[in-house]
Amino acid sequence: MNTKIEYFLEESVNQNVFPGCCVAIIHNQITDYYCVGNKSIYPCQEENRIDTFYDLASLSKVVGTTPAILRLIQKGLLSYDTPVYTIIPEFFNRDITIFHLLTHTSGLPADLSWGLDVTKNQMVQDISNVSSSCIPGQKVVYSDLGYILLGYIIESITKKSLDKVVKEEVLLPLDMYQTEYCPKEHIQCAPTEISPHFHQLLRGQVHDRKAYIMNGVAGHAGLFSNVYDLEMYAKMILNYGQYKNQTFLEEQYIHDMFTNFSLEHQIPRGIGFLTYTPDSLFSSLNSIKTIAHTGFTGTSILIDLQNQIAIIVLSNRVHPTRENTKILNWRREFHDFVMENI
Repeated sequence: MNTKIEYFLEESVNQNVFPGCCVAIIHNQITDYYCVGNKSIYPCQEENRIDTFYDLASLSKVVGTTPAILRLIQKGLLSYDTPVYTIIPEFFNRDITIFHLLTHTSGLPADLSWGLDVTKNQMVQDISNVSSSCIPGQKVVYSDLGYILLGYIIESITKKSLDKVVKEEVLLPLDMYQTEYCPKEHIQCAPTEISPHFHQLLRGQVHDRKAYIMNGVAGHAGLFSNVYDLEMYAKMILNYGQYKNQTFLEEQYIHDMFTNFSLEHQIPRGIGFLTYTPDSLFSSLNSIKTIAHTGFTGTSILIDLQNQIAIIVLSNRVHPTRENTKILNWRREFHDFVMENI
């Protein structure tokens, strides 16, 4: 453990960036763990633990849905170029493909306004209707809707529920035995916020409203995990798709995660991930072969392939309210500090 990094994290708690956090920093396949602060401050204070489960929020997109889709592509069940309408017949747009959904270049909006009584099938139908006016490949719009479709596509192809496919295709092969949707042991979870939608403190229940409507299992959000399990995932990517001498993902798909497929002057995106850009959450000391993703609840993962470094941060910065946005500037500061002191 690096005492300078531990002190930085403790000071971050003192500055109310978050109630507490769990961090794993991997460098050349060696991992240091950090655990600071509290996992709960309301209604009572509970000290954090390194094995605390956190609501991953949008990290679910790259930890669950993206690798599941890529594994199905490896099996020949679909391809990047597969049009969405060939799997979802009611999907109006004939030009949007799996690739567009994975890179947030489908033209679909970020979100739609749904009431709490909407069904998953109605959500898919509404997204399908909206697609009629979309022009794919032109602009990057980070879209939950695209990943909701990817989760639905996984279920349509496999004839299994998304949580079962993610478990079989991703979590079990990577020894991520503690990662799950709808966690059974709520007491092990860090609570998120007093929900403005449900008027109660959420703990062990997914924070994202759309995923909540979908019974906690969705392509864009829903997974809960801890730093130990995410370490396995990050090491697989750092090892070019290999895990315990087995090919989890073929190297070409790892390469695609780190490739900027966006048009010039658009936000740089690879398969699933944000790719390196000097004016984002990345450190200036990261290599151009660096990817990252964040989650609304206060989670993030950064993977620098060239320098063989991964930085995993799990926090509940929305506890007890989402009004705390200090983490937005903090992430780059922390990545800079780690790269300078590792």
